[in-house]
Amino acid sequence: MKVPWAPLDERLEVLADMGRRIEARREDFLEALALDIGQAVKVTSEEIRLTVEHLSTMEEEASLLEGREPYGLVGAIFPYDGPTVMFARWGGAALLGGNRLRFSLSSLTPRVAQLMEEVCQPWKDVVEVVIGKDNREFGWDCVEDPDVRVFFVSGSREVGRVYAQAIDEFDKVIFAGPGGMPPVLVFSGASVERAAVFAARRAFLNGGQYCTTIKRALVHKDLLDPFVEALLEEVDKIKVGDPMDPQVDYGPIKAERTRVLFERGLEWVKGTLIRGGPPEGEWIFPTVVLAREIPDIEVFGPFLAVKAMGSDRAIVEEAVRTGYPLIAYAFGQPPLGSKGRLEALYGRVYWDPEFLYLSPRDPFGGRRDSGWVLEKRGAMIIRKGGPIVYVEELTRPVSGSSG
Repeated sequence: MKVPWAPLDERLEVLADMGRRIEARREDFLEALALDIGQAVKVTSEEIRLTVEHLSTMEEEASLLEGREPYGLVGAIFPYDGPTVMFARWGGAALLGGNRLRFSLSSLTPRVAQLMEEVCQPWKDVVEVVIGKDNREFGWDCVEDPDVRVFFVSGSREVGRVYAQAIDEFDKVIFAGPGGMPPVLVFSGASVERAAVFAARRAFLNGGQYCTTIKRALVHKDLLDPFVEALLEEVDKIKVGDPMDPQVDYGPIKAERTRVLFERGLEWVKGTLIRGGPPEGEWIFPTVVLAREIPDIEVFGPFLAVKAMGSDRAIVEEAVRTGYPLIAYAFGQPPLGSKGRLEALYGRVYWDPEFLYLSPRDPFGGRRDSGWVLEKRGAMIIRKGGPIVYVEELTRPVSGSSG
């Protein structure tokens, strides 16, 4: 039986203390993310709030640990988007479960990595923040280290396939893949105003640099004109500029890969450009295409394709033709039988949503190329898709238990 690194009450206090230390460095994180990736302080402020709130309320998940034990040492590579939230969601779950944690951050966020190392310094025997090492090298080190029993990584589907091949070296590999082009589905009975405002805000949140931000709107043809009108009215309110300006919604797109994926969208989605356009260096303004064809590709950044659909059933058929069923949003009533079909395919479907940011406590994770879990059970390797509850995935039934 694996023994947790501290009793549960002590682990909860450490997690809350980590949250307090992150809050105490709020201004430093605001500046670091603005300098590292051009992230607006408006966005970082909300990420810090979510991070601290999550870490300070981990007792809400403590009951999930009954009859379970830690794996031991878990390794992770956190992405450049939402690094503190990812630490709270994934790292928090690992530590709550009694595991030790070793993690690296994106090479795009060196200042954030330094801050996280300082935040975690009092618990360096439990949390190791690896700084200054290429993530491919870090990942390979985890593969070769027999102490690392669980490994988490996000990235393209090719990244996932590399680590899937290394499953024999771990007990479990968890992969958070690309969102492809997450859809908002606007059925014939939808509130057009609500759907359009949500689509605009969620599509261009953080410059579209979350894997869960909307990239395509499939709209019933009878609602297209009022939807587009309301959408563009909201899009035109988005402010792009100095990320240190608290009124700015998003700053420059410093990640080269994001700009490449954005340009892929412009090239591959066939239609009429009605807002925005190609990048101007690191600057990309909110871009909307009235689309005739939307391929099933990975797109990132401030891009939204809007397509008129002939019927509610046609909306569903288009939505299910994807290899990246991470997340979908929907307004109005889908055709009979379609709700279950959508929910069986996508990791999460949010019906008539009103939020802007996802809760770190929501079960999360995609299916197919947008995410999976590989787990060794004896001689067998089990693959499953999301959504997953991280505390459950980062612990296992106590040795000898039938659970």
